[in-house]
Amino acid sequence: MEFEDSVFFEISSDMVAVVGMDWVPVKLNSVWTKELGWSNEEIIQLSFKNLIHPDDYKHTLEQIGVPYDGQVTRDVRNRYRCKNGSYKYLCWNYRIDLKNRLIYAVVKDITQQKVYDEIYKQANKVAKLGSWSVDVVEEKVHFSQELCDLFEINPKDISEVEDAMSLLPPEARALIEEKYQNLRERGEEYDIETVLATSKGRIFPARVMGAALKENNVVITAFGIVQDISKVKETENILRYQQELLNGLLDSSPSIIYVKDLEGKYILASRQFEVLMGKSKDELLGKTDFELFAERDALRHVRNDHQIIRNKKAVQTEDAILLPDGSEKQYISDKFPLLDAQGNVIAMAGVSTDITELHRYQTELLKAKEEAVQGTKAKSEFLANMSHEIRTPMNSIMGMAEVLLESPLDADQRSYVTILSRASESLLGIINDILDFSKIESGQMILEKAPFPLRETVTKSMELLMIKAQEKKLEMRVDIDRDVPDTVVGDAKRLQQVLLNLVGNGLKFTDQGSVLLSISLRQAAHPELEFTIQDTGIGISEDKLATLFTRFYQGDSSITRRFGGTGLGLSISKELVEKMGGRISVESRPGQGSRFVFTIPLNPVTQ
Repeated sequence: MEFEDSVFFEISSDMVAVVGMDWVPVKLNSVWTKELGWSNEEIIQLSFKNLIHPDDYKHTLEQIGVPYDGQVTRDVRNRYRCKNGSYKYLCWNYRIDLKNRLIYAVVKDITQQKVYDEIYKQANKVAKLGSWSVDVVEEKVHFSQELCDLFEINPKDISEVEDAMSLLPPEARALIEEKYQNLRERGEEYDIETVLATSKGRIFPARVMGAALKENNVVITAFGIVQDISKVKETENILRYQQELLNGLLDSSPSIIYVKDLEGKYILASRQFEVLMGKSKDELLGKTDFELFAERDALRHVRNDHQIIRNKKAVQTEDAILLPDGSEKQYISDKFPLLDAQGNVIAMAGVSTDITELHRYQTELLKAKEEAVQGTKAKSEFLANMSHEIRTPMNSIMGMAEVLLESPLDADQRSYVTILSRASESLLGIINDILDFSKIESGQMILEKAPFPLRETVTKSMELLMIKAQEKKLEMRVDIDRDVPDTVVGDAKRLQQVLLNLVGNGLKFTDQGSVLLSISLRQAAHPELEFTIQDTGIGISEDKLATLFTRFYQGDSSITRRFGGTGLGLSISKELVEKMGGRISVESRPGQGSRFVFTIPLNPVTQ
């Protein structure tokens, strides 16, 4: 049979077909080629039977059934093979003409709809959500497969409203029956949470929703969902616990803790922040710095915030904050950005600690330190001046004693004058120590840098001590290596003072044996002269060595009583050696003598 082209075939956006009773196409519109990729001639040649998916073939034949003339349109869904090998879901609506043995069909591509249906089905499964509906007129109930799975029942077990209600625990049933009755009679929608149970006794929290479909203002269908919200409740409990922990931290922390959004509004505040501002949390949240602080402080805070957002780095500040009551406090603050998973700044947090008292203590400490420095300087200047004033008459006394010793005296008179002379020398030594100590402490000690004959300086120093060595019958030797230069650059007077102190101590604390001074040249990165003073005296215990160079300290009070002295000699020697760019050390054991070593960078004179 031939067919005229009709407007219907041309304007339809769906696939239109006239098919024989054997499912061989008689006429197709052009949409078939667009949807399946086959040309109309290829489809006619292949026949629809050969394009149906093998798994859908039997199902399709069952749906078609025995044809009846004028039979109403059927909704037949199956998969058809495209030319590229893929399959599409098609939905057939058709009417049968037995007289002409033809089927007239309009066919839609429902592939995307099937995808959406599957996504919806899987989403409901993941969300543990099922749907229900009730034909209010016939009181028939329909449960989705997901809802049957949720209650662990067979769909065949649910047909009446009472069947559904019988699944509910007593408390939940009373609540849902009331809500359902209001929905049925007045169309009142509901959204409630309750506790349900499966047919096997598993208890679970659930969200139950109901809505109505009306016709002429009369409810004809009720429908809704039931969702297992166990995971939601678990998450809520975790979040609630975390929030309680956070609130506990915020309320118990002595520091001020806060978080601001990118607009500078406070979105979190600790208890101490409330106390500081004299406002409740509700009064603080949502406010900006300009609404809470003095303008000078707000501007500073905003600048810091912009810096944090721009650099994505933490900053630490120390600021004076003007409070609402007019007082001012000092705070140290650590502010840092909060980042999302992509590294974008989503908020700013800060922890501020009140250091007002600490700041006050520091100010007072600095003031006290300055006063102490000034006091020490004044004391040192006073001691230096007094020592100088005392030394002048002492020199006169010593001079007169020497004159008296050269005059004719009887034995007693000579003994008295000798005691006077030695006491004067001892007192002058003490005064010189105090003067040098005062100069060092007040920063008035200035070293010379001039050429001087090293060997001659050392020899003269030792000659001054030779009488003491002879009086105690001690051997005193000086060994100077050949490679030590004769002339060096430095402060001869201060070097002599160090040698007199160290060698003099060796003689003082040695009753028998010897005191040896040796000088050598050390070829280090920069040439150094090494001076070693070795004695066979009383020695020093190990626990005293650490404090040996401490001012006014002699290691043992019995030493002071026995040998005298101020305890400044070693301290002054250490200060002088270090000011000359050197270092000093000591090794000693009780009863085995002591070994003092110091080095100084005395460079030879260039020719």
